[in-house]
Amino acid sequence: MTITLTTYGLKKRPKSLGLGVFDGIHIGHQGLLAQCDALLTFNPHPVTIIQNHITVERLTTIKEMTHYVDLLYVLEFNKNVANLSAYDFLNLVVLNKINPENIVIGYDYYFGKNKEGTPTLFKEWAQQHNINLTIVDPIKNETKAIKSKSIRSEIKQGDFDQAIKDLGHSYLMIGHVIKGDNRGKSLGFPTANLEFPDEKLIPQHGVYKGKISYENQSYQAMIYIGSKPTFNATTTSVEAFLLDFNGDLYNKTVNLFIEAYLRPEKQFQSKEDLVNQIKTDIHAAFNT
Repeated sequence: MTITLTTYGLKKRPKSLGLGVFDGIHIGHQGLLAQCDALLTFNPHPVTIIQNHITVERLTTIKEMTHYVDLLYVLEFNKNVANLSAYDFLNLVVLNKINPENIVIGYDYYFGKNKEGTPTLFKEWAQQHNINLTIVDPIKNETKAIKSKSIRSEIKQGDFDQAIKDLGHSYLMIGHVIKGDNRGKSLGFPTANLEFPDEKLIPQHGVYKGKISYENQSYQAMIYIGSKPTFNATTTSVEAFLLDFNGDLYNKTVNLFIEAYLRPEKQFQSKEDLVNQIKTDIHAAFNT
């Protein structure tokens, strides 16, 4: 069978390899990543192949993951890979393709067909191959272990501040700037209209503060996610107004970092009311 493994970063034998899906690179993942110089992940998300009726909106695309990880191995996950036994996965992928000196996994890392690969099985295999295996304990917030699934729910259902706490960083969205309707420009607030991969999780409608990074420069940004009810639009858009930026970002790729939720989306009676609210939002977010 063909095993497709793509490497992002400087190709070298990793001293310590972390294994997992790592969607979000949240605080729990960061505890593992702190002990590694490389990660092995999977694309597409394994659950979408194992249970093919399920779709997963990703907190972190592969491109976004390279922002956090210097050396990233991405295994193309398909039916053949899903049907590998635990030992075949360890021997054919981990040992033959990467051959790390040390391996780090989470307490809940199960792998191989029917999840037959347990941390205990992994430990026995590692000992047989003189590889040191570290198993990382769960990291919890105030109430429970931090999980990507919970963070997705928090972002989609409006508990964005808790999501940011659990992520341990702002919410990164790498997007492509596309042509919009120029309505923001006509209001005196020209915006960058952003397009994202289909699998990317888009936060709940509302107004947010954050930053946009482009060509090694960072700009404060007001971010709007919604369907523009004031103008009777129907599709969801993501727009960012960059403070202190002069230039054209059309057709460029930018890094959007959403830092905090400000207020819900709402419909205004007039353009003037909308402009006044935008000014209020900017002042509240940046004290300008």
